[in-house]
Amino acid sequence: MARSNIYRMRIAFSDCDPAEIVFFANYFKWFDTASREFFTACGVPSWRDTKAQRGIIGTPLVDVQGKFMNSATYGEDIEIESLVETWNNKSFVMRHVARRGDTVLCEGREVRVFAIQDPENPLRIKAVPIPEDIRAACE
Repeated sequence: MARSNIYRMRIAFSDCDPAEIVFFANYFKWFDTASREFFTACGVPSWRDTKAQRGIIGTPLVDVQGKFMNSATYGEDIEIESLVETWNNKSFVMRHVARRGDTVLCEGREVRVFAIQDPENPLRIKAVPIPEDIRAACE
């Protein structure tokens, strides 16, 4: 079974739209935070440290999708369970499930890559093979 991490949070009024339900884009923001929390829980150093030590600037998104099942509103406590569903050479698929208690609110999948600054063009990034030690820590 894949290693997972739970990110817990309380929905703020500012996370909601005029109908007082969570604005859909916030789930993607929370999934991004939950991804970093997953790596932190696995013992992966901050992206500042990986940049200084290995040149790896982080794990930017190359694809994202979400499936919205139930609404949520401000003041509610939710949790986001995150795990790596698939490891590839340079990319991986991160799966997220947002829940309020036993109720699934949203499911998301992100395709991410480990990236460095492109040495030939500093305005671009370049995918690199996933470091084996990071992968092992996260499995």
